[in-house]
Amino acid sequence: MSQTAEVGSKALNRAKQWQIALFPFNNAATNVYFAFYNYFTYFAIMYLTGSTGAALGGAVASGALVLIVSTFTSIFVPMMRIFDGITDPVLGGIMDKTRSRFGKFRPFMVIGNALLALSLLMMMVFFRALPDGVSALRWVVYIVSYIVYVLGYTCQCAVTKAGQTCLTNDPKQRSQFMIWNMVGQLGSIVLVNIMAGGVLTNEAICPKGTITYTDAAGVEQILRGAAYGPQFYNIMVPFVIILSAIYTAMAVAAISEKDKPQFWGVNNESAKLRDYADIIKKNKEIRWLVLSSGLNKLASTVATSGTVAFLLFGCLMGDYNGLFIPFYVLCFIFMGGFFLWGSKVAGRKGQKRGVSQFTVLAFMFYVGVLIMLCIYDPANAATHLSLFSLEGGFHLTLNAYTVIFIILYGCGYGAFNCCDQMTIPMVADCTDYETYRSGKYVPGIMGTIFSLIDKVISSLQTLLLQIFIVFLVPGLNALPAEGTPYMDGMKLSAIICFCLLPMAAWLITTFCMTRYRLSGKKLEEIQAVNAVRKAAVAGGMSMEEAMATWQTIDQVPSEYIPVKKPRINKKTGEEIVEKDNIIDKIYNKVFTRREHNVAEPSVNAVPIPERYVIAEDAACEPAENAKAETGGAPDAENVPSAGNENISSEAPSGDEE
Repeated sequence: MSQTAEVGSKALNRAKQWQIALFPFNNAATNVYFAFYNYFTYFAIMYLTGSTGAALGGAVASGALVLIVSTFTSIFVPMMRIFDGITDPVLGGIMDKTRSRFGKFRPFMVIGNALLALSLLMMMVFFRALPDGVSALRWVVYIVSYIVYVLGYTCQCAVTKAGQTCLTNDPKQRSQFMIWNMVGQLGSIVLVNIMAGGVLTNEAICPKGTITYTDAAGVEQILRGAAYGPQFYNIMVPFVIILSAIYTAMAVAAISEKDKPQFWGVNNESAKLRDYADIIKKNKEIRWLVLSSGLNKLASTVATSGTVAFLLFGCLMGDYNGLFIPFYVLCFIFMGGFFLWGSKVAGRKGQKRGVSQFTVLAFMFYVGVLIMLCIYDPANAATHLSLFSLEGGFHLTLNAYTVIFIILYGCGYGAFNCCDQMTIPMVADCTDYETYRSGKYVPGIMGTIFSLIDKVISSLQTLLLQIFIVFLVPGLNALPAEGTPYMDGMKLSAIICFCLLPMAAWLITTFCMTRYRLSGKKLEEIQAVNAVRKAAVAGGMSMEEAMATWQTIDQVPSEYIPVKKPRINKKTGEEIVEKDNIIDKIYNKVFTRREHNVAEPSVNAVPIPERYVIAEDAACEPAENAKAETGGAPDAENVPSAGNENISSEAPSGDEE
């Protein structure tokens, strides 16, 4: 490997654009199941009370039993999320030690998706024919199938964070994850919610089921909705399994060329159990990130849950079917604009800047949403959301309240989803920082530590919904569903779940970002130092010597320094020199005070000693021969580990601004 190569050519590992676009669908594949399992509570009420017959007009369950099952699932689901988090570090260690002919990450994607499909079939197909009536076997089946779901979700979901480290280390490409993840979200969470909470609520497509029960006062009550009928699951189960499998195949294809040893970090040392404690103790950045991300996830899952949608659009506004899907579509139009804006900000100024900026924006817009909900009056139609009416033919029924609510909520929704998606590529940044700090490449451990704390925090979702809706509203025995009427206390529940809980989470996230130090400049140093160390280790230098020789960017030879392509004014051909605007100045004053100054690149450059330099022909010829034989990417075994991780697989994406 020549040390006179083009400046910066060895610093970045870039992916092809189609790989950047398709890999986020691994997240979409797990989100399909995550969104559908929100309906587990409704299924459990029918399944564990033995009321599958009631869905067809048969058995009658007691109100106490319905409430017991609803409470059990509200506690059991968070417990399983915690169990999910505990299994994550174990899986992370296994992933970091995996070096198979199929790669490090792809086996976990395929196995995880297969387990997810099995869990759904166990719960909603194989054992649904068990006799009616509460039995120990039904409870065992429910718990076992959910454990299988947790294991499958852990296997596949961990790759979303860990796999990005080998796909690309270009900050600009990593910032594009959120855009394509939004496309995946449209095809997973949004699509499942539109199908389950929108299309299938149409009686002509899916007959609604009912659960009839007697409450504590001896009065007969009825729970009615699509999710209480068997036909709902007959349609949704194959839909979810097939859709998720397609997304998994897309993601596997995207990472296949990169899931090879030459893209797996500086050295091949296997991770050990003690690495977990060392990382948690010494890597402060991952601690701040998982706390902020967990709270963002909690805010997102509570505020956008199907339960809160029923509460807001159905119970308060009285028109769930007429408001849910249109509002979902409108919000994603807003979200698309914010994601494009956020990707540009993150690509130029770093992921931290994006999260900080858009968390503050989300909070500001939700102050307006909070005011709108506070002035809501169930007796005043002027404070109700209204989009259109079908009585006497289709016509718009927009009022001022609806227009203002759409703008405030749409912008807030776009901003906080932008923050939520930005934290995923930041895990890859923290993984690169761990390699820079300790010399270890442990993407599995880093990704699953992130998942552990994220899941423990976000597992509070169902419990919070139970506390602030069921227990806060007198006379409500279960979480709101289609057809649940407005009751006293629901307005306060909506304000807490839809606004106050997310806003509290965003305040803490903002504080975390003032402590998180991996900004754009620091990441450039991390990539440069890791690149030169890797090249030296590939030539025979020990990892300890490489870490001692190159510690800061001023010691790194220029060919290992990432160089940004200048922005050119297309009309004049002149270079665009960016000046700090008012947002930059506020950000620098509030969020960068704890960041250390980074040295100037290469002023004290230490070249790789000649005895550790790989000859040019040794670095290139095997790769060319392998590529000629396979017609594609070179085989991992034929390429020196230093040679190809840092060579661009295509021209820098996104630089043609």
